[in-house]
Amino acid sequence: MIRKKKIYDPVHRFIFLDELESELIHTPPFQRLHYIHQLGMSYCVYPGARHRRFEHSLGVMELATHIYDEVTKDNRLKDEPLMPVFGSFEHRYWRRVLRLAALCHDIGHLPFSHMAEKKIFGAGGHEAWTRKMLESEMFDSIWRQFRVASLEEGIDRDVRCDVIKIALGEKRCEESFSHWEKVLTEMITGDFFGADRIDYLLRDSQCTGLAYGFFDYHQLIEMLKIIPIPDEGLVLGVEENGIESCEALLLARYYMHKRLYQYSSVKSYAYHVARFMMVCDLGENEDLNRYINTTDNEVISEIQDAAKDATHPGHFDAKCLCFNDYRFRAIPFMSLCEEELISLRGRWGSAIDWELCTCSMKKIPLSFLVLKKDGAIDIGDNVSEISIPSTERNWIYIAPQYEAELQNVLNHVNFL
Repeated sequence: MIRKKKIYDPVHRFIFLDELESELIHTPPFQRLHYIHQLGMSYCVYPGARHRRFEHSLGVMELATHIYDEVTKDNRLKDEPLMPVFGSFEHRYWRRVLRLAALCHDIGHLPFSHMAEKKIFGAGGHEAWTRKMLESEMFDSIWRQFRVASLEEGIDRDVRCDVIKIALGEKRCEESFSHWEKVLTEMITGDFFGADRIDYLLRDSQCTGLAYGFFDYHQLIEMLKIIPIPDEGLVLGVEENGIESCEALLLARYYMHKRLYQYSSVKSYAYHVARFMMVCDLGENEDLNRYINTTDNEVISEIQDAAKDATHPGHFDAKCLCFNDYRFRAIPFMSLCEEELISLRGRWGSAIDWELCTCSMKKIPLSFLVLKKDGAIDIGDNVSEISIPSTERNWIYIAPQYEAELQNVLNHVNFL
């Protein structure tokens, strides 16, 4: 299709869309992303953090396309049987699947993005809603047009299924993945090289003013390679000369967690938002139309009403969100066990709460593959010279009038 639309993005400059992609971004589920803040209520702490899931999704499509174009043109892979020939109809088909999947990967998000996701969805995440939307009739025209265009080029595939698989990733799908599909979804959702991670670090840094998330992502993409592993298939890895750009990404991620995603003031807002949304049933429902029509705007309106109405079930958390004097303080901790926390609840009752991390790792394992200069293959941990601590932390939430007392308890325990 002829490209006919372009959108100017503050991170990636002009982003071009073909007719099908343009039609997709005008569907109700995608337009909804205009009203979902990328960083939840973090704008209450960092005033510039007002960007939305809409522009992030466009950025992920742009970056995923750059990654695809870079890694698939590698002459070393011209005879690789597990992937399409560069420039072929099949190669163009999967490029379009990747772009549509990148656009759609976040459409199922709750209002305020991740702030209430763990409490409402648990380990399931927002991906179940993404699948529901992509399987709904709202996207039927998109899949029909894509399939017709693909058949004209001799590609007979279930385009809806392909897009859903690449958008959600292997961990979130029951369907089996080919080696090629595993590589494709890593370009979007991968822990180390995914376009999703690269874009949110760059975009969140630019919008908040925190410089920690900037790194040389052009160098990283240039160094990415598809690595064939005998008897195992294809893996997305990096050349040895690109190890520093990988380290820069991981350090950017670590410091952005400390100063933004896991920052105490941001965690405090997230705590009350999640409790408010659970009490008011603003995410836990099965009605697709209701879900699509519930955005940050509706939740903010409900919070404002609840803060004024003492009979509202979410009154307390709404009051905490609207007035700083009531908002619980979020304090990271390492030294208390759950029995000790329960004991503190006996002292302060509902004025204290906590959140325990489920990750026991002390450092982030650099498990990505590295293609060394001599052609050997190694893992990042053996090649990198740095060790990056885990970003997971335990949190206590305490009413402000008891904050000093709790700090004394924590200081005493740490001293012992």
